[in-house]
Amino acid sequence: MAATSSKAVLITGANVGLGKEVARQLALTGDFDRIYLACRNADSGQSAAFDLQRLTGRPIFSVVRMDLTDVDSVRSALNTLDGPLHSVVMNAGGTGGPTPLALTADGVTHVFGSNVLGHVVLLENLLAAGALTNAAVLVGSEAARGVRMMRMPRPTFTDHSVEEFVSVIDGSYFTQHEFNTFLAYGQVKYLGALWMSALARQHPDLRLLTVSPGNTAGTDALRDMGSVTRALMNHVMLPHVLPALGVGHQLEKGAKRLADGVTDDRLRSGVFYASRPGKVVGPLVDQSEIVADFKDPAIQQHAYEAIHRFVKESRSHRQSPPHTIGGVESR
Repeated sequence: MAATSSKAVLITGANVGLGKEVARQLALTGDFDRIYLACRNADSGQSAAFDLQRLTGRPIFSVVRMDLTDVDSVRSALNTLDGPLHSVVMNAGGTGGPTPLALTADGVTHVFGSNVLGHVVLLENLLAAGALTNAAVLVGSEAARGVRMMRMPRPTFTDHSVEEFVSVIDGSYFTQHEFNTFLAYGQVKYLGALWMSALARQHPDLRLLTVSPGNTAGTDALRDMGSVTRALMNHVMLPHVLPALGVGHQLEKGAKRLADGVTDDRLRSGVFYASRPGKVVGPLVDQSEIVADFKDPAIQQHAYEAIHRFVKESRSHRQSPPHTIGGVESR
């Protein structure tokens, strides 16, 4: 299929919160002539597209149905793209719903599938097809290094082995450890950042990086919490109380961090950017200055290998035809 867009970006989880705001900000730069909104629900995606066109005055939004917990959905979505992408923002995620340790068809936990595995399939198929020309940004979190003041424990590992990382991915880690929602979330964000760094070393011609939006109001990240907790955080704590205390910021600021990941070449490939030590807002810094794991090639490679055990399984159990992305064939 012939390319119809000279500069396109795809954003996952783009119908609400951060993803939608990133789409708005990138549209207003005027640099992109197509923005794909990758959403699990096509109807909410269309609603977001209409709203974004109204807000920006630009009819450049296209909806792509994509469920990050279903790799077949991800691969099918890639067939609908009209041409190569300039950039991709891998924003979808969350804490895994009401059953974060339940396993997907690919043998990974829901929290890992929605945050990482679906994005692995998305990005690596784009790379295999030569269908990404500039940048990929994975949405990270300060939870990957722990946030004491928010009671998010730092993910720690005995030996950082492939097997230990596999135990996180398939949920067996918590057969030996007490389950903690924020620890599980931090662990998958930790592994995602390591995977991106490993992939960046394989593709030195592109910018592949992880960026945290920080503690941001209106992100929909709390959708899996109880209704009272969610209402209190979204309407009182995050928009008003936490910013006043210097431990939160508005949606526009969180989204700008991610948009900068796409547009600001000063943010270097292979780096995980988030807030300074002990902070969840403010300037972005290289997280390897806080946790040395993030710059260790061996640890990066172990994470990459652990993740690819599940990518290979998902491929070997399906006899699907090759996929076409912008006229280029890819598995």
